[in-house]
Amino acid sequence: MRDRDYLAAVSEILTANYGQSPWTKEQIAQDMAQATTDYYYVYDHEKVVGFMSVNQLVGESELTNLAILPAYQKKGYAKQLLSQLEDSLVPVFLEVRQSNQRAITLYQANGFRIIGRRKAYYHAPVEDALIMKKEGL
Repeated sequence: MRDRDYLAAVSEILTANYGQSPWTKEQIAQDMAQATTDYYYVYDHEKVVGFMSVNQLVGESELTNLAILPAYQKKGYAKQLLSQLEDSLVPVFLEVRQSNQRAITLYQANGFRIIGRRKAYYHAPVEDALIMKKEGL
């Protein structure tokens, strides 16, 4: 696949999950072009059905997005993506909506724990984010 194909796939996945992508295609392209950001993909046959983006910072990483097309959820694709973090030498952080219990359960099953809260972090609707952390090796 070419970069623009991955860009289209990420945009499609975000739109399918949120009704409207929280990021424009230009923002996604800029994020993908960052030397410190890694994108991981999962496929069903040759179709990209999910992705995860991770920002590499000094001494830590931040999981900035993980999304699977709705028709492919609950089939192990998110766990497959999260397995990419198993050998991380640095701690990995993420934020998740406090109401997203499915994601919280998934993250906890993959070694993340809740360490804090960001008040009114999300918009539409306004909601707190839980901060989660997975220790590095």
